[in-house]
Amino acid sequence: MLKDRILKVSMSEAERKGFRFTMGELAKQLGMSTKTLYGYYPSKEELLNEMIDLAIDEMKMKENEILHDSTLNLLEKLQKCLVLIPADFQFAQLQYLEELQRYYPKQWETVDQFIHEQWTGIFLLLDEGIAANKIRPINKEIFIEVYIGGLYRLMEHASKNRNMISLQDTMHEMVDILMFGILKGDVHEEN
Repeated sequence: MLKDRILKVSMSEAERKGFRFTMGELAKQLGMSTKTLYGYYPSKEELLNEMIDLAIDEMKMKENEILHDSTLNLLEKLQKCLVLIPADFQFAQLQYLEELQRYYPKQWETVDQFIHEQWTGIFLLLDEGIAANKIRPINKEIFIEVYIGGLYRLMEHASKNRNMISLQDTMHEMVDILMFGILKGDVHEEN
């Protein structure tokens, strides 16, 4: 189906160049006229809406798979859920998220709302970990705010430095610090 092909090439363009690709460039990549492309997506914003909706749906589906994966232990599930990024649309670089925020505020609002509201699975894992005495009792709201604040701060930093930090690498590092801290395991025994 042509609409699926348009979405796939659009996601590839976003991964390669960020969200500032033009519809003309996209039409050229697809080997079609801009008029034909606009027949499927009357505006770039509508195309971005569908790209973002697909990415969010994929993340929800993957989170559900992780939560029900009996081969993973609790901490593995928590870590995998916290670093979830859609496979086909990894918002490959942090500055691309900031670009979306700056140039496409309505589309960013959808991503931002998802980032702030999609925590049910994480809360369940944290509660399970606390009940099993694998995670110390924490204020979950603060944990989430630290996570979101860290992500947004890293976006800002990436935008200013343009150092092409991989979002996936950054998320793994941030989640590792959030889950395991900065102290070595034997530090507590030294005191």
